[in-house]
Amino acid sequence: MLKESFSAGLWVFAQSEEKFGGYNRALTVREQIQAAASVPGLKGLEFISPLHVSLDNAAEVKGWLEEAGLEAVSVNPYVWTEPQWRRGALTSPDPSVRRQAIERAKEAVDIGHVLGCCKMDLWPGEDGFDTHFQADYTRLWEWTAEGVREIAEYDPETQIGIEYKIGEPRIHQLISNAAKAALLGEALGLPNVGAYLDFGHALMAREVPAETVAMLMHYKRLVGVHVNDNFGLADDDIMVGTVHFWALMELLLALDETGYDGWISLDIVPRRENPVAASARSIEMLQTCRKLLAKLDRAALQRARGEQDAVEAQRIVQQMLAC
Repeated sequence: MLKESFSAGLWVFAQSEEKFGGYNRALTVREQIQAAASVPGLKGLEFISPLHVSLDNAAEVKGWLEEAGLEAVSVNPYVWTEPQWRRGALTSPDPSVRRQAIERAKEAVDIGHVLGCCKMDLWPGEDGFDTHFQADYTRLWEWTAEGVREIAEYDPETQIGIEYKIGEPRIHQLISNAAKAALLGEALGLPNVGAYLDFGHALMAREVPAETVAMLMHYKRLVGVHVNDNFGLADDDIMVGTVHFWALMELLLALDETGYDGWISLDIVPRRENPVAASARSIEMLQTCRKLLAKLDRAALQRARGEQDAVEAQRIVQQMLAC
């Protein structure tokens, strides 16, 4: 069964420190944790290291979490935007830069041990290419596989989820869809390597998020889930359920049907909205979806699916909305 509580990336509460700026005052890490604690139903946080937490202050951050009554969900290495990653992190042509990326990820594992979590969302946003003929694709994949293997083998108990994305900041991110992330885990033969499914990224990649869940769970490669929404063209990271309501409903159904028992994390970027209010609204939407799914005639839906009867399936799911 799905968790009764939800989590969020701490960056949700940073406001003007992320994306293209914001319209509210940036908060300190402790203030961000306190803000997160005020969101009803939010019980966990994801961190970016060393942006939010480092080995030097991990014990202090753990104390702030305990004070706020929140759990650490994952520690994710910061391997994008900074100047050293300009030509890639795990795929940089400079071996010393690739080493920096690997060591930063290992440090994130160590920080997770202090905070009490064994999960990493690895977003290789700078690993990719921008034009034809720019890159040796085979070499990029080899470097990625070598780097991920070293990170994953550093602590086999820590789950490494590759957060795939079709592009941004690179025009083409190397691991651009769920199948590539799953393939990497299968090729490495490591059970602790898989995909971190971001709802908005799946939409950008022209995936059906529920189908992606089914595939990743079938191969035991779903490490974590981020929820948000967008209009399909860019990584808008707007409030959950504001655009793709039915895709969200099917995603939650698929997570439940496949036995996913991990966290569902908010990954929204409120540019003009109060982040606490936007997070609360997103969690309320998830809770509303859960209540609607409780009314679903699953046996009837399964029969319709067995016949691949689109009309009957739509009738059954639309019944959930009846008063």
